[in-house]
Amino acid sequence: MKRTVLKGVAWVGGAMFAVRSVRYVALFLLGGLLTPSDFGLFFAIFIIIDGLALLQGLGIGHALVYRQDETDEAADTSFLLSVGIGVVLIVIAWLAAPQIGRFYSEEAMTDLFRVGSIILLLHAFRMVPFRLFEKALDFRQKLLPALVGSLAYLTVSLFLAFRGAGAWALLGGEIASVLFETVSYWIISPWRPRLRFNVRLAKQNLAFGWTVIGGSALIFAFRNADRLTLSRLLGAHSLGLYVFAYAIANLPATLLVRILNTVLFPTYSSLGDDRAAQRTLFLRATSYMAGAGLLYALGLASLGRPLLVALYAGKWEGAVVPLALLGVFALFRALSALVGDLLIGTGRPSVFRAICGLQLVVAVVGLYPAASRWGVVGVAYVMTAAAAAALAVGWPAAASILGIGWSDMLRALRAPVVTSVIVLAPAWGLARVLSGGAGTWTVIGAAVLLGSVFVSIWVVSDRELRGEWRRLCSHSGLLGRAPGDGGKA
Repeated sequence: MKRTVLKGVAWVGGAMFAVRSVRYVALFLLGGLLTPSDFGLFFAIFIIIDGLALLQGLGIGHALVYRQDETDEAADTSFLLSVGIGVVLIVIAWLAAPQIGRFYSEEAMTDLFRVGSIILLLHAFRMVPFRLFEKALDFRQKLLPALVGSLAYLTVSLFLAFRGAGAWALLGGEIASVLFETVSYWIISPWRPRLRFNVRLAKQNLAFGWTVIGGSALIFAFRNADRLTLSRLLGAHSLGLYVFAYAIANLPATLLVRILNTVLFPTYSSLGDDRAAQRTLFLRATSYMAGAGLLYALGLASLGRPLLVALYAGKWEGAVVPLALLGVFALFRALSALVGDLLIGTGRPSVFRAICGLQLVVAVVGLYPAASRWGVVGVAYVMTAAAAAALAVGWPAAASILGIGWSDMLRALRAPVVTSVIVLAPAWGLARVLSGGAGTWTVIGAAVLLGSVFVSIWVVSDRELRGEWRRLCSHSGLLGRAPGDGGKA
């Protein structure tokens, strides 16, 4: 099982790294071609489209992965159910579009919202083949669709942006991404739906999915409360500044979360009651996430301003401070996501839901007064505090399930935290040197230097990390077979 997880991480990591690298390039290029208001308009309508997509899924995909029997018939049933819900939601979206425009006081949103709702149907067609590859732990097959979709986003969004399409460039890129990814899944998947619908299986899937969607709905509300507050209180320009900073801060965290989500949820489920194996997976995943998150947060805090100034002069000046704060938010959010995978994968979605509810309450209480007084910066502070509160409750819950002591958790975090403390002074020094202005490649070189120093110290201080890297290279053929492996999984 450990070898399966390592291979899964390698394949999913390769796929997601390629995808997120393309998205990262697109984001920085679009930042120079579009205005903050363009980003604000796009993300304002996607608050609602993403909410409808959550309802369209109804946790059916998670139920399919979790199911242990009658998989073929359940897959057919889930497909018909998902497509049916998707069609209904598109009709609702088209009818409600004028009200959406009036809600945001932006008539341009009516057409944007109607066209964007097409994504709901595309998600419905993609869901079953996507989840069946996860269930089989066949992560290699996800590389091609993810990469094709990401390249489609880059091509279409940049083409439209150069043509002066504004927010339509972002929407067109997103539709192209989901469309090409969906088509790719259907090309490579051996599964084909049969027109059969089992009411009993549908009820079972919806029952399990409902327990999952409760937590997912709370996460959705938490992730969009900040955007809704900014769009209604301060307008599209402020929302654009915030979401641009949010996207930069969370892209790497999202990459790591999706890699580990894709591998860990089905793995936790397949391990059943093997708490020892689950404990090992959780602690190592926490160590990796903490190290990567701390590195990126340090990089944003020290090099975020020089990078934005070098790329865009003063265009995104209002995003500098939120960018640094949201780097810390991304770290807390990523670590909380690991807890969520464990809770759902071990059959405790109600605990997951309660933790999600806590962070939502913190956000709802703090967002309006913080946005009114401090604007975008205040919103970033509140979201970071809410994510920290969720993690403070989530870790004890995970420890209780797995029988983890605080000494185990501290041991998992020791190397990343010690490394961050050592690198703090060099990071501060780089920030001071570059504060007077620097070229883009100078800032990138400083980031590479900072990352290299961090990773070197981290590897030296974490013996388990060195051993796991050698085993991963051995299993992937990059090195000779590890001594004593004997070819066994």
